Amino acid sequence: MNQERIYKAIQFASKAHEGQKRKGKNPAPYIAHPVFVGMELLRLGCDENTVIAGILHDTLEDTHLNRDVIKREFGERVLTLIEAVTEPKDSSMTKEEKKRTWEPRKNVYLEQLKSASVEARAVACIDMWANMLELKQTLKEEGPDALKLFNVDMDKKLKHWQKELDIFAKDMNYPYFEIVQKLQELLADLRLLINEM
Repeated sequence: MNQERIYKAIQFASKAHEGQKRKGKNPAPYIAHPVFVGMELLRLGCDENTVIAGILHDTLEDTHLNRDVIKREFGERVLTLIEAVTEPKDSSMTKEEKKRTWEPRKNVYLEQLKSASVEARAVACIDMWANMLELKQTLKEEGPDALKLFNVDMDKKLKHWQKELDIFAKDMNYPYFEIVQKLQELLADLRLLINEM
C-alpha cells in the first residue's frame, strides 16, 4: 500500500469537497464521509486503487473535479472505479427536479452496480453503509425533522437500499461481504426508528 497515494487522495478529496457539508442541523464537513469510506475499505483489506476510489468516490458527482484530472493524478483504474459508482446526475437540476427524477436515476444506478466490478461494488457497499450510519445518527439527534432533508420519501429510499443490498449479497467471496449482514441489521433498525416517528 502506497501511503503517499492514499494521503494525496485525501488531500484531493478535501480540496474538492471544501466548504461542503453533510445533511442535518449541525452537519459534519463533507470530507468525513469519503474518508470513512476509504478507511473501511482499507480495514477490509481492499487494494490500494479501491481505497483511493473510496476516498474520491463522490468527486465526479458532487464537485468540480473532472475525469481527466482524476485519471492523470490517480490512473485509469481509479477513474473506472469512481465512474462505476457515480450516479447519473445533472448538476444544474433544481431540488424539485432531483426529487422528480430520483427513482429513474436510482434505477440506472442499480443497473450500473449489477455490471460493475466487485471492487466497485465494494466502494458502493461501504458508501451505502456510511450513508445509513449517518442517517441513523441524524434521526436520533434531530428526530422526524431529519426526514425533510432528503429528496425522496424515506420508504422509497429504504427499498432502494434493500435492492442494493441484494446485489452486494451475491459477492460472498469478497472482503466487504462481512458488512452485508451488518447492513441488513442497520436497515431493519432504520425502518424501526422511522416507523416510531
